[in-house]
Amino acid sequence: MKRASFVILVLLALGAPAKADSVSVQSEFNGNFGINFPVEGTSSGLLIFPGPYQLTFQTAPVSQTNTVMGVIESTYGPGGSVDVLGPNGFQLSGTFTDAVSKVFPLDFEHISSFSGAFTGLLTDGEHWQGTFGVDIHTLEPSPMFLQMSGPVSTPEPAEANMLLLGIAIILGIRRFSSQRVSSRET
Repeated sequence: MKRASFVILVLLALGAPAKADSVSVQSEFNGNFGINFPVEGTSSGLLIFPGPYQLTFQTAPVSQTNTVMGVIESTYGPGGSVDVLGPNGFQLSGTFTDAVSKVFPLDFEHISSFSGAFTGLLTDGEHWQGTFGVDIHTLEPSPMFLQMSGPVSTPEPAEANMLLLGIAIILGIRRFSSQRVSSRET
C-alpha cells in the first residue's frame, strides 16, 4: 500500500508526458547556400523544402582543416543562427549545437556540403531540436534534408517543485509512521 502511494504521488508530480511532434523532409537542393558568403569565414544559406519549410542559417567555424586531397573541412561549435518557417505558423528560432562544412576545390563533381545539429524554441516556447544537411553536386541532383522533433523534454521548475514536494510528503509520512510504531512498542 505504501509503495503504491509512492508510485501514484511520483506520477502525479511528473505529470503526463508531452506528445512529441516531428518534421522530416528530403528533397533536391532548392535555395542558396554558400561557404565564405556573405562574410569570409562564415557559412550561410536559405534552403526551401517541400511542405513548405524554409530554413535560413549563418554561422562561423571554430576550426578548419585542409586535407591532402584538397578538401577544406570546417567545424562549427555552438552558436550561429538557425531559423525555420513552416506551414500553419510554424516558426523556430535556434542555434547550432554543432556543424561541419566541406569544400571540394579539386573535385569537379562535388562542390561543397554542410550539415548541422541545432536546438531552438517555437513561438509558443516549446523546445525543439533537429538536424539538416545539403550536399551540392554539379553532375547529379543535389540532396538536402531537414529533421526536427519536439518538444524536447526539459523539466519545468513547477514540475520539479511538485516532485520534491511529493518526495518530502512521502518521507514525512514514513517518518511519522515509524515514530508511531516505535512509541507503541514502548
